[in-house]
Amino acid sequence: MLLKDKVSLVTGASGGIGRAISLAFAREGSDLAINYLTSETEAKSLAERIRDLGRRAVLVKADVTKADQVEDMVNTVLREYGRIDILVNNAGMNIAKPLQELTEDIWDTVINVNMKGVYLCVRAVAKHMLKQKGGVIINVSSVGGMVGFTAAPTQLHYNAAKQGVVAMTKTLAIALAPYIRVNAIAPGIIMTDFHRKAGVTEERLRERIAAIPLKRAGMPEEVANVALFLASDMSSYITGQTIVVDGGLGMP
Repeated sequence: MLLKDKVSLVTGASGGIGRAISLAFAREGSDLAINYLTSETEAKSLAERIRDLGRRAVLVKADVTKADQVEDMVNTVLREYGRIDILVNNAGMNIAKPLQELTEDIWDTVINVNMKGVYLCVRAVAKHMLKQKGGVIINVSSVGGMVGFTAAPTQLHYNAAKQGVVAMTKTLAIALAPYIRVNAIAPGIIMTDFHRKAGVTEERLRERIAAIPLKRAGMPEEVANVALFLASDMSSYITGQTIVVDGGLGMP
């Protein structure tokens, strides 16, 4: 098993990519801390699946944009397991708006969840990883924050935040070396309900999928496979990198 007896904290874990990552880690031997904010039923369902796989699962409700809630979440995980070996900063959201409709409140909300949440979770977890002299952090960015071709005009705030995550990943990889490896994943269009919740139209989504060289959207499990690679010793000499998982959509 690639993650035998490891402890992983996955934020935004109740559905989509976070759920797929959690299940992939459990299958490879990791116990899980499942962070959620509103999707309690889905989080409980995920915990049951993980326990069916023979691993432990604890639910931790927390808003990743609130420092006190993040600290409480981390302390809960430490009380339950005694350590955190892997942190996956997956919690994210978007509200698609063109520039003239992009209010300051929407800007702040999207930036805070996607970028400030990473900062707060890393700050809370890294000090414990440094004490144990080991750990892995994986940040979920987006191809939209990396390549102009994929930057839809309604994604200014989201793409800015996700490019910020790429920059944070590089900086953290230097700041936390040699004990903690920090990498990022930049998914493209993945088959979850994320785009619908963000307000992306079906027509726009079909147009973007048609532009993908592999001619299909990705599956959450295909992102989870990369997360598993980055979390395991298979990537022991990789840090500060962002791996794009987009079917070729964002190639320069």
